[in-house]
Amino acid sequence: MGQIEGRDSAVRYLEKVLEEFDLIILIGKLDDVQLRDAFYDGENFRDTDKKILILSEREDAAAGKTEWRRVSVNVAEEILKLYYLYEFSNRIVVVEHGQIFGSLLNYIAAGLLTGKEMVEAFLR
Repeated sequence: MGQIEGRDSAVRYLEKVLEEFDLIILIGKLDDVQLRDAFYDGENFRDTDKKILILSEREDAAAGKTEWRRVSVNVAEEILKLYYLYEFSNRIVVVEHGQIFGSLLNYIAAGLLTGKEMVEAFLR
């Protein structure tokens, strides 16, 4: 992927991948292995027509129209800053634990949603 070393580089990188992909998913700090695995399972993305890029700690991989790219903590932080700056976009999704009790992650913790159902919700 190349190293992103500042906001300008991160902006250029995001502009490039947003031209290529329909949806970017940034996997933040998820302690729950089952949640992470839901995003790393290519089968969960099989029924979508969207071209998806998942940025995470996982090694680079691809399955169908879904691609995973490894990013460092620094890169993820730059992308996260841009996400919060330009939060109006529905083409970048950040997945991490937070204090928002109505989040999909809280529904999973409460047993109301499975990992696969969470992925399906992100793809809508």
